[in-house]
Amino acid sequence: MKNISNDQKIDITMTATLRPDVIIKTLGSIVRNIITKKNDFRLIINIDPVGEKVKPKIILKIAKQYFENIVYNFAKQPSFAKAVKWCWNSSNTSYVFHIEDDWTINRKIDVTKMINILDKYNDLSSLRLYKYKTPKGKAFSTFGCKWRYNKDGFYIADRWQKQFGLNPILIKRQFIDEALPKMKDNVNPEKQFRDTQPYMVPIIKKWKYGLYTSPSEKALVSDIGLSWRNKNRFVKPKGKPFLSWEKK
Repeated sequence: MKNISNDQKIDITMTATLRPDVIIKTLGSIVRNIITKKNDFRLIINIDPVGEKVKPKIILKIAKQYFENIVYNFAKQPSFAKAVKWCWNSSNTSYVFHIEDDWTINRKIDVTKMINILDKYNDLSSLRLYKYKTPKGKAFSTFGCKWRYNKDGFYIADRWQKQFGLNPILIKRQFIDEALPKMKDNVNPEKQFRDTQPYMVPIIKKWKYGLYTSPSEKALVSDIGLSWRNKNRFVKPKGKPFLSWEKK
């Protein structure tokens, strides 16, 4: 992988909770498989006070073992929406790599290639790292629409209604700058990027959405949070927007 040029620095924005063993695995995978030069990357991390019985400073101490340049926030109350908004408000690079604290990167990713794709396609908002094995064909259906393989090495969605997500994703700054002022504190941030949210429709419908994977490729990322949630008896709240995990 080539080094990133001076105008291609990347902020890694991370929403985190209090689960040391989980974030150790996630940060380790980022350093192994995303980072080429430490000076090219900055970690922006919001730590919500929910999870195990440890202090937020323990999570920050772990993060400092992997990153030299860190911007952090110890939230007073857990809120997924406010965490995403704080992270994005704190970033200023042309490209933002967003990840939650319970996703691992499974193998090396050529971030420079991803940036070049975003640069080439002006209306391409983002490139998600695909969490499943990709089918063999040049087109397949997932996330509610058909995705078609592009000669530059990614799939592009044929719809805009619900194709943006927050599992590991490289996002163009312009898309964040347009969406951020519209985002609300009381709605799951992922669910805000849907055609069911009239206030966001004018923004999301003018952009295209990409999956960074190729035919027959194995999953690029893995969700490692489920086993922790089951073990520690945390669940999504019922009957209201998902803004924080709740104890059973």
